[in-house]
Amino acid sequence: MTNRNAIIVNRTDKTGKIRTETARRDEGTANFALTTNKSRNASKLFIDLADGTTVKLNGHEVQTLARIFDKHYSNV
Repeated sequence: MTNRNAIIVNRTDKTGKIRTETARRDEGTANFALTTNKSRNASKLFIDLADGTTVKLNGHEVQTLARIFDKHYSNV
């Protein structure tokens, strides 16, 4: 099983944004982070893939993704 020691942590970053991210994941696996700037009411999701590619989604895209997951898993 991969990422047996992985955790998800919350923190406030140096710019004051709230950040929820994966930590202690196995080398060669993706990492994820969601940030929210409360003063601008704006969020971003960062997905760092194992090949070095980074995918960045804005808050509207993240909400769409959340609705897709919710709809999918409510029917599984």
